[in-house]
Amino acid sequence: MARSALLNTDTEDLKELLGNGKSYSVPPYQRDYSWKREHWEDLWEDLAAVEASREDHYMGAIVLETKERKQFRVIDGQQRLTTLSILILACVDYLYGLAAADVDAAANRERASLLESGYLGAKDPTSLRITPKLKLNANDDDFFQLNLAQRKPPQGGERSLRDSERLLWGCFRFFEQKVKEKFSQSRKGELVAAFVSDVVSERLVFISVRVQDQLSAYTVFETLNARGLELTETDLLKNYLLSLADRLSKSQMDPVLRQWARITTRVGIRGFPEFLRHHLNSRREFVRQKQLFRTIKRDVVTLQQVFDLLDQLERDATWFEALNDPASDFWLDYPGAKEHVRVLTLFGVSQYTPLMLAAKDSFSAPQDIVELLRCCAVLSLRFNGVSRRSTHLLEEVYNRAALEIRRGSAKSMKAVRMALRPIYIPDEEFEADFSSLRLRNQGASGKRLRYILAKVERQLGGSDLSDDGMNATVEHILPERPGEEGWQHFTPEAIDRSHERLGNYSLLERSLNLRDAGNAPFAMKQAAYAKSQYRTSRELCDFSEWTEETISIRQISMAKVAKAVWSLSF
Repeated sequence: MARSALLNTDTEDLKELLGNGKSYSVPPYQRDYSWKREHWEDLWEDLAAVEASREDHYMGAIVLETKERKQFRVIDGQQRLTTLSILILACVDYLYGLAAADVDAAANRERASLLESGYLGAKDPTSLRITPKLKLNANDDDFFQLNLAQRKPPQGGERSLRDSERLLWGCFRFFEQKVKEKFSQSRKGELVAAFVSDVVSERLVFISVRVQDQLSAYTVFETLNARGLELTETDLLKNYLLSLADRLSKSQMDPVLRQWARITTRVGIRGFPEFLRHHLNSRREFVRQKQLFRTIKRDVVTLQQVFDLLDQLERDATWFEALNDPASDFWLDYPGAKEHVRVLTLFGVSQYTPLMLAAKDSFSAPQDIVELLRCCAVLSLRFNGVSRRSTHLLEEVYNRAALEIRRGSAKSMKAVRMALRPIYIPDEEFEADFSSLRLRNQGASGKRLRYILAKVERQLGGSDLSDDGMNATVEHILPERPGEEGWQHFTPEAIDRSHERLGNYSLLERSLNLRDAGNAPFAMKQAAYAKSQYRTSRELCDFSEWTEETISIRQISMAKVAKAVWSLSF
């Protein structure tokens, strides 16, 4: 892309933006009007400050795609442009009201007409309707042009309006009241006109970013990092995809928009880019986040490709939603899957998603899906939870495995496991990493700790134990803040090194923990441990003392058990 084609920027006030015959349109697929009272109040307060100080006020960047020489599509900034247009409409309405009340009628009617043509649009001589400078999206434009621009209350009252129409009308009523309060005492039309011309249109300053296409807009968006922009990455992706459907009529576009809404409702607006990347990585060579928009723009260039992509995304969205929700009823058809999904969620793992999206299209037997989820859970515990290796390798291996499934070179669970072998931490490394593992007993880390301890206990004790349902606390054997009696052999440095080691934790019934354990010396705690139903706690009675060396020995022993608990056969 030539540098000159990427973007052009100018600092412009509202008069420069709307002057010289320029017009703006919000693409039909963009979001509806969404500003609320707090936004209107902020704008009004800003205007009051600007009027008092006579200093310019920065309104942020607006991103415009150049359609023709003086016609622009609003990629970002529609909420601000729409709200300012409605504010000016309220001022125009007040001037016409003064004229109707025979207050300097001819002059105020002319002032209203000049503001209308200068900032809102000129009247068509045939229909006497305004040809607008700003057109809103497919849902909002009719109400904006036929009601707001004509200042006609909605038929049927506000209850008959859609949410965005109600906000548009509420915005007009808000500024109508504010303008009335501001000028009702003087009732001088020249003050109203000066407020619009000197304050609203000249003191509010924008950075106008003009781009040639959606790809350039995305580049600008990444550069600005969304901090001053209203547009999300999801909006930009949506705008590009649906810009290919521009030629569809409103009735044809509606099903497409509804399908988009179903997809984003399932995966979330913020989660959509990640979901889209997982979808792509289940079907093609590895795509990084920064390559996402370019990949879509390169691969999706026709309307049929948009339809095909949306259909694929909707099918995958159901699975993506379920993979992030272990409690979902979706898993009732996959007995045993909930526990594996819970573990993957517990350890914050998402890199396996492309593999599951590919597998669900190729393996129809529920037991195969459950087994693959188990493999991913084991791999994640070893790779992420204990050994804490770089996740870059995870993503690449899962991507390759997904493609092997798609291409038919991995037709069995055994073949898929072999494809995943590069991210299986070998026993010797896993055991060594587990032997030195430290975890805080707080928040997400505390939940992971509880899970690991419960699995080790279950392996040793043979009981049907789950961290999710057991009535136990996680006991610090060496307390985080030990009392003076019985712990003198631990220096402050030794306490820091030892109290969060896995070997220093055990499961203990709440009643025993509260009554007999706490910060007591180790010998006194052993009386509580002897009463515990948990084998790992009872075995603490075999130690004559509790030292750094004892903690290390115990953790090495736990590591050998863990190696058997989280294992895969190749």
